[in-house]
This record gives sequence, structure tokens and C-alpha cells, in this order.
Amino acid sequence: MANTLDSHILNIKNVLSEELCSSILEEYENSEVWVQATVGSDATVDKSVRSLRTASISEKSVVEKNPVVRSSIDSSLFEAAGKAMKEYSSVFPHCRLSEDCGYSLLRYGIGEYYKEHVDASSSIPRTLSCSFGISDEYEGGEFSFFDRSLTLRLNKGDALLFPSNFMYPHQILPVTKGVRHSVVTWFI
Repeated sequence: MANTLDSHILNIKNVLSEELCSSILEEYENSEVWVQATVGSDATVDKSVRSLRTASISEKSVVEKNPVVRSSIDSSLFEAAGKAMKEYSSVFPHCRLSEDCGYSLLRYGIGEYYKEHVDASSSIPRTLSCSFGISDEYEGGEFSFFDRSLTLRLNKGDALLFPSNFMYPHQILPVTKGVRHSVVTWFI
């Protein structure tokens, strides 16, 4: 494998089962936990930068609303994230990771997007970003890296992992049809 920036973006196929993706959508799609996504450490809403809704599905207060189902989903995501993290570390053995930061479910409707940004954070030392595809019934909404020089579609069940640092600016292009769902976490 060539040692280039894009070679450190790993798309792992079929990390989540069809059943898990369906159970996530069944549990949360019509739930009251959705909020407008925020931007930055001050948690401001700025739809010119990030236009989507999010649900913090690992938060204790969210899980407690249906603990049997939601704890099972969280545990399944934890197991899948561990497998993805292990696969990434096997390809890049110098990437030392210890834990994830919990899971957020993202919902992008038609016209919604996230402008170019990096996942580095001053409050949480994020090392590796991970996004799981939860749905396929959408068009547009691709990941775009390096000022659109690399564009990737996140398919249902797949995991996309890449460094969280300043070298990996990325964006989610506007959804043009349907609804794009994904689950994100970061490894520290």
C-alpha cells in the first residue's frame, strides 16, 4: 500500500449487519431525541455550516427511555466499532487507540450537508474518526475529502475510518434525494 494521505482513509465493508441498521432506524427514526446539529466547542447552531439533525444515542438519558433495546444497540455498536478499530490498527500499527467517544446518529434530509471541517477537538483528543452507514435510500450525501479531490459514498453497514487531525478536511455533500443516516464516533 502506498503511504499517501488517501491511503489512510479506510472503507471497511459490512461492519454492521442489516438487522442492526434496521433496528437503529426502527428505534430512533420517530423518536423525540433528535436535535439540530451544532458546530464547535461552544455548541452553536449554524445551518450555513452544518445542516442536519443528530441524536446522541449513547447518552444515559437517551438509553434510559427504552433501556433494553437501546442498551443492546449501544453494545452492538461498541462491538462493531471495536472490530473496525482493530482492523484499522492492523493496517496502521502505529495508530494507538484506547476507546471511543459514544455514538451519535445523524440524519441528513434533502439539501442538508456539513461543510468542510476537521474532527480535531480541543476538548477531546480525537485520533481517529469513524462513520457507519445506516441507510442506502439516498442520493448525494457523499463524503468528500481534500477539497473534493476524493469523494466516497458511505453504504449501509460499512464503516469509514480516517485520522481526525488537520490533514483530513472533509465534508458531507448535500443530499439530493431521500434521507442519509449514519452513526459517528471518534477514537481517542
